[in-house]
Amino acid sequence: MEVHHHPHTSRKKWTHYFWEFLMLFLAVFCGFLAENIREHKIEQHRAKEFAKSLVQDLQNDTAAITTEKKSARLYIEVVDSLFQLSNAPLVGRRAAQFSFYTRFTYWTVPVSWSRNTFEQIKNSGSLRYFKNGQLLKKLLEYDGLVNDVKSEANANAARGNMLLPLINSTIEPALHHEFSKYFLASLDTMSTETKEILFSYKTGSLENKREKINELLNMVVVQQRNFQYQINTRWQQAQALATELIIDLKKEYHLK
Repeated sequence: MEVHHHPHTSRKKWTHYFWEFLMLFLAVFCGFLAENIREHKIEQHRAKEFAKSLVQDLQNDTAAITTEKKSARLYIEVVDSLFQLSNAPLVGRRAAQFSFYTRFTYWTVPVSWSRNTFEQIKNSGSLRYFKNGQLLKKLLEYDGLVNDVKSEANANAARGNMLLPLINSTIEPALHHEFSKYFLASLDTMSTETKEILFSYKTGSLENKREKINELLNMVVVQQRNFQYQINTRWQQAQALATELIIDLKKEYHLK
């Protein structure tokens, strides 16, 4: 009877398995490392693109705040003019002047914020791309400040809507039609000749409307004080922080 012998195979040494494991581990690790580096570069690129867009938005914000402050200061001057005029009988030219300035007391135009980039960053969970903790803290602080200003703007608008009936009951419709062609921002550049024409319009005495006028004056002085407060505090803070963020973002992401 023929006996078949199995061929003898030598067993691999443990070092062979060790090197196989090591090579496999290194392959997986290097792949993981490469993926990590790739993800890091992508995040850096996205952060830089967001930073560029944020800088543009913040520059728009600082310009918008400057415009708002200018208009608010004009509003403050308008209210001062109304109080000065109201100290004497509102007849003839003074009645026309009072009616003219009353037309601008409804001004409630809010700051035109550029928030699209930050809202996109926040809503998409991309805040994690900003690794600088101090920079991120400032961005969130600025967001909170903008929201505070927006809330106050809503209150201004509500008070402005309450003023409308008083404005309408003070100004004669024909005069209102003429005066409504002009905007608060135009007062700064309006010529003396134009003002003289507007102030010379014939209008009836406003003395019989003193009760409504006093109510109007009490309300516009609240608006005036509120705008003065905004100029000195939140708008100033927002503008300063926006300027600081522009510098920080340019430095952090090497932007021109």
